[in-house]
Amino acid sequence: MTAADLHLHSSASDGEFSPRQVVQMAKAHGLDLVALTDHDTLAGVGEALVAGEEHSVTVIPGIELSTKLAGEEVHILGYYVRPGGTELDAMLANIQNARVERIQTIVKRLQELGFALSWPEVLAAAEGSSSIGRPHVAKVMVEKGYATSIKEVFSRWIGAGCPAYVPRYKLSPTQAINLIHLAGGLAFLAHPGLLHADMAVAENLVHHGLDGLEVFHSEHSPLQIRKYLAWAQAKGLYVTGGSDWHGHSGDLRLGQVRVPIDLVKPWIKD
Repeated sequence: MTAADLHLHSSASDGEFSPRQVVQMAKAHGLDLVALTDHDTLAGVGEALVAGEEHSVTVIPGIELSTKLAGEEVHILGYYVRPGGTELDAMLANIQNARVERIQTIVKRLQELGFALSWPEVLAAAEGSSSIGRPHVAKVMVEKGYATSIKEVFSRWIGAGCPAYVPRYKLSPTQAINLIHLAGGLAFLAHPGLLHADMAVAENLVHHGLDGLEVFHSEHSPLQIRKYLAWAQAKGLYVTGGSDWHGHSGDLRLGQVRVPIDLVKPWIKD
């Protein structure tokens, strides 16, 4: 293995491309180790694993769980977790039901604000995804000419504090870590650089079984990377990283963030 991107999203959640396409594109970009980490779902894992075998790309089955701590959204990456009758599967089913109810409420609020969009249109935008979310609402809004970009829809209407925003059900980080462990996986704190209280959160989670830290990320500065790497190594934590790529929207490229293989070898399974 020479090149890795361990934070990728597919259309199984809010990514643009199918799990198979993500693996194919990873191969085309020279990656031979990737992790599919869709939001709150393992639905794309099977397809990604098959594609990995076909294209000689090692695929780590993963997930990115949305949690909340002290009013701040905290994401936990789980690696080497697979669907199959665990407590994690049961919780994911509850989360998906809550997601649907949330998006239905967002659509209703947008309708009350005068926007002509419908629930069937949002469902169509989410076709192929098992994890419907706000990006699908934003896609419809852009297609109807209410905004020029998904980012604009979030900043004006459906982001936190906006007129049509609806909070979503979230686990606690500790719950997420425990569920990942029960499913046989490893739990990593995702993109700490996006948190206001990054080190306080990380320190807290170390005491609750956190296995590692996402040191390398598309929105981490070189200074942050050095800080997080030194901290993780001092704590004896595993290291991960990746682009957090969702598709062609924006400037981010698949494989833009590549994790040094020697730093992830300690936890990669043969």
